[in-house]
Amino acid sequence: MYSETYRVRETPLGSSDTFTPTRRPRYPFVATVKATDVVSGMQLVGLATDLSEGGCRMSTRKGPFSEGTQIRLEITKNDVSLITNATVVYNLKDQFMGICFEEMPPEQGAILAGWIKAAAALVNALLTAR
Repeated sequence: MYSETYRVRETPLGSSDTFTPTRRPRYPFVATVKATDVVSGMQLVGLATDLSEGGCRMSTRKGPFSEGTQIRLEITKNDVSLITNATVVYNLKDQFMGICFEEMPPEQGAILAGWIKAAAALVNALLTAR
């Protein structure tokens, strides 16, 4: 019997490792995002995309943070903000970062759940319209 705790690792789209049994479904999503390195205070702004329960992808015009960087993330859509701690899990082509959310307070988790529910409903509506 295994007693280890496994952390879900987000994988870059297009990589040879894009599907694992532990990977959570991603949904189309676009929102503004600010990421702040908790050690240096450096900030990056960009767009959050590919939202999942475990994290998101962030595109930025400046070179992204390195893998393993601990960040404070603020995602804002329609004047609603989700604020949580997160970790950069990959850096792709110096334009994108894969971000894994850390445990978040219930009120922040509710915002995330609402966004995912809306994105999933949109995907389902598009699939059934075919």
